[in-house]
Amino acid sequence: MKEVLSVFIRRLAGGLAAASLMVGSLLLARDEADLIGALLLGYLAALVFVWNMAWRLWRIAAVPTGGAKKQMLWGLVLRMMVLLLILLTAVNISAQVFGVTVLGFLICYGLSIFLLIHMNHGKE
Repeated sequence: MKEVLSVFIRRLAGGLAAASLMVGSLLLARDEADLIGALLLGYLAALVFVWNMAWRLWRIAAVPTGGAKKQMLWGLVLRMMVLLLILLTAVNISAQVFGVTVLGFLICYGLSIFLLIHMNHGKE
């Protein structure tokens, strides 16, 4: 499992670096460099989502006593609460910060899910 996670983390870090370079240069070109922090906040929210999901799956796989449905539902509730708090904070700052935060979340979460699907499909 550690080997798969290390490959996943390396690929995710490379993809996020490329996406950050593209979006960050776009923000710099538009003279909106102060929104780069909002982009990183969106990445952070998505990474919390992915980490929580992976941790709960790992925990469910390690303990065969049952309760998997309860674990996944609690994980979903916690992830939604984190996203709600981050997006409410961003929208209270400004609409631009909200938009860039959502963009960062979608980029990071979408790339993570794509990599998980791609790596799982490659095993078959």
